[in-house]
Amino acid sequence: MRRFVTGLAGLCVLALASCASNGERDTTILKTALLPAPARVISDGPNAIEVITTGSIGEIMPIEEAPLQLGSIHSRVVDGADRGAQVMTISLGEDGRPEHHPLAGRTIYLDETRDITLAPLEVVLTFDDGPVPGRTNVVLDALDAYGVKGLFFMVGQMAHYYPETAAMVSEGGHTIATHTYSHPYLPALGHDAAVANIDKGRAVVQETTGETPYFFRFPYLAENEWLDRALASRGLIPVGADVDSLDYREATTEQLVERVMRGLEARGGGIVLMHDLQGRTARAIGPLLARLEEGGYKVVQLKYGTPPLKDDTLVARLQTNPLR
Repeated sequence: MRRFVTGLAGLCVLALASCASNGERDTTILKTALLPAPARVISDGPNAIEVITTGSIGEIMPIEEAPLQLGSIHSRVVDGADRGAQVMTISLGEDGRPEHHPLAGRTIYLDETRDITLAPLEVVLTFDDGPVPGRTNVVLDALDAYGVKGLFFMVGQMAHYYPETAAMVSEGGHTIATHTYSHPYLPALGHDAAVANIDKGRAVVQETTGETPYFFRFPYLAENEWLDRALASRGLIPVGADVDSLDYREATTEQLVERVMRGLEARGGGIVLMHDLQGRTARAIGPLLARLEEGGYKVVQLKYGTPPLKDDTLVARLQTNPLR
């Protein structure tokens, strides 16, 4: 199935190559060999993107949706979860032609608090505690080299001190999330102080990135029911972790990569927790991405909202990379 989807994406790339750099991407009509119909143009921030439906991608395996919940979401790994409607992102190289990135997977949209369903070998890469100049940008460069996107849980205080780096994350097309303002142990605070720290962190991250965060991670992964209810009342989705890199502990690059790979192999995939303020993470992210690609993994991007299409089609997104 994955080979079939990849093949369809490849056909989209060929169809797009001839029109990717003609300067008229907002209005151009695109056609593919599979479906001779005009592309639908939708808005995605300041830039329009072309959405190309390429036709049916085969028999759909119904996957039971996880129930709504109160508390941090995790992932469940289910065979066939990547079958059905998919959104793939195609980035443009310096020559204006679409690039092929084997590690880049689909986009999963979520607008309610429920566990996400991943297929085997699908991974969500998450980064906490940044942004930090000299480290976050190294992580961004590595992700960009492999054409994949991460989920960045920013501490408001860090975004306040380093707004340019915070903006780089947003401009790179990554998902912006929040991690309180000052990274306190929230259960030890009173209700008013805790929610004020959550609210201030969200406001600062929104101000520095230009995006409203809808995903939240508890510092130290420490939560309780009243904190979960406070998030729910604010429309925030708390995100947990399936594989903890423990990158805050002393480790060589090889040890850190092996720790993450063992965790993923044990589960078959999942949400990986890392910290972009850690120098060892900045050093290890490139080798980790190489191992993931070698192992046949796909890095999935988690976004807030609903998918642009809900029919049995493959969707290709063509967008420029503003970091180039």
